[in-house]
Amino acid sequence: MKKILCPIDFSSDSIHALEFAAHVAEQHNSTLTLIHVFTEAEFNETLSKGLLSDLEENKEWDKLVARAENVLQNLTNEVNKLSKPKGMKLCDYHFTYGPLDKQITNYANEHEYELIVMGTTGVKDVVEKYIGSNTVRTISLAECPVMCIPQYAKYHKVKKIVYASDYQMEDKNVLNKLIAFTAATDAQLDIVHVCHGENQFEEAMYNEYVEETNSYLNYDKLNFVVEHHENPARGIDEYVIRENADLLAMLYKPRNYIQRIFNESTTNEIAYFATYPVLVFKE
Repeated sequence: MKKILCPIDFSSDSIHALEFAAHVAEQHNSTLTLIHVFTEAEFNETLSKGLLSDLEENKEWDKLVARAENVLQNLTNEVNKLSKPKGMKLCDYHFTYGPLDKQITNYANEHEYELIVMGTTGVKDVVEKYIGSNTVRTISLAECPVMCIPQYAKYHKVKKIVYASDYQMEDKNVLNKLIAFTAATDAQLDIVHVCHGENQFEEAMYNEYVEETNSYLNYDKLNFVVEHHENPARGIDEYVIRENADLLAMLYKPRNYIQRIFNESTTNEIAYFATYPVLVFKE
């Protein structure tokens, strides 16, 4: 993992996510890029309504842009100072304008970043939950994995990772990428499946999945777990907390209408309510 992108809006949540991004960059000897998207909303929040002329607004815009880029440059310098001696290759920055989620994902996709690390703030109201936050929209648009850092998550060296599996065909590709990620920390990897109850069909699927997965994964610290819970997201969440895992990994897979609702609502619920980092892979 050589290129990591971290969106920065100078909020406490984004600075908190930057701490995690810097540690990942140190562990993987990566380049870390900070990206700030200066939006019209950000500009409007700083202006008094109807009190400035067009010329004054243009000057104010220029001042705000210059100020934001200066802060971003200083933040980049500080990250280089602290993290380069610990293994990070380089920290640089990109300053741009436009719609927040599209600018982040377009830049990440165009420049082939391998990971986006960004903060989440939780659900502010019911509407936001169903429409989706910037984080969830970024997950849906990005080609690379997205690591979501909740505001109350505390950084720990990654010693245990949980992968939430529904015995999907795409698991092979995701797990190979996840093993490459865990190799830098030598972490325990638990592959967890949540089902409603015990039955012979589930047991047969489990045995087949374990045998097949072991055939293509060469990793000593691998553990397969079946949990029983009516709500998959809650079952995963309870397992991660109970086992004191440091990171949850999962697959985001939009499919047909009914399946998409289930998968997206589960992913959204985890991303909003988790108190631990969540690493989301795309199909």
